[in-house]
Amino acid sequence: MEQLRILNIGGHPKDCILYAGGTVAKHVRRGDHVTILTPYTGMSHHLAGINAYRETGTMPDMDELVADRRRELEEASAVLGVTDVRFLGYDDSITTIQPEIVSDIADVIGEISPHVVISHWPHDTVGAHALATQMLLIA
Repeated sequence: MEQLRILNIGGHPKDCILYAGGTVAKHVRRGDHVTILTPYTGMSHHLAGINAYRETGTMPDMDELVADRRRELEEASAVLGVTDVRFLGYDDSITTIQPEIVSDIADVIGEISPHVVISHWPHDTVGAHALATQMLLIA
């Protein structure tokens, strides 16, 4: 059986695990190479930041929260058996297609040459989800 190369791109760090975790685990078990890619930090609306602000009236250290999201993604991916995790670290409050993100996604596509790509619907009602997929399609 041919080993497939799978690219799973999610708008936010949690998305690849929440929306496609079962599919990812199945491909890892099958012996396929899975790459998880997230362009955004997920911090513009993350509950950890929002709740900390509500409780203390001050914004938490965003670099620390971003590092936590990255670590959580890496740990969750490891549980599924994925070792190739790419975290681009862009602000997810953007509202338009960004050429530098398209370029970074294209670099990953060129590097791994995936057989299968898993992502959000390009017209998702969550803006960051839709933009991630739209930039993927351009890449």
